[in-house]
Amino acid sequence: MTSAEQGPRDDLVRFVRETKDQLGLSYRELAERAADVATGHRLGFQWLAKLGAGGLAKAPDPWQLRALAAALGVPGEVIKDLAARQWLELEVATLRLGPRDFALYVQWVGLPDDDKEALAVVVHTFLRHQEERERGQQADEPPA
Repeated sequence: MTSAEQGPRDDLVRFVRETKDQLGLSYRELAERAADVATGHRLGFQWLAKLGAGGLAKAPDPWQLRALAAALGVPGEVIKDLAARQWLELEVATLRLGPRDFALYVQWVGLPDDDKEALAVVVHTFLRHQEERERGQQADEPPA
């Protein structure tokens, strides 16, 4: 079954509606909190209501996703992940490299588990090679 046969995805739409309801806020109240810290742009309550009704035809711009995250009080990565799932049929995977180090990468929604594991190995190997290359370049630099 293709994604078209399953119907449109609504990952971000559902999350926005559920979180708004849990917070007990209207779209007008949500709009008061919806400012992008990078640009200062604000989301209007009409745009938020249209999103909540599933009425957006295209994926939101990055500033809109940041403003939405601020309005809902969630990390921007959560909103970006949900938008990628809804509009691009991608999901963000996280690979832990250490207690404070991790990598985020996209993979197709519905990818079989064994392929997800193989992709994680490829990403991990790539990152280790990058670290080795950086260490080698630092060793070649003269001391300051």
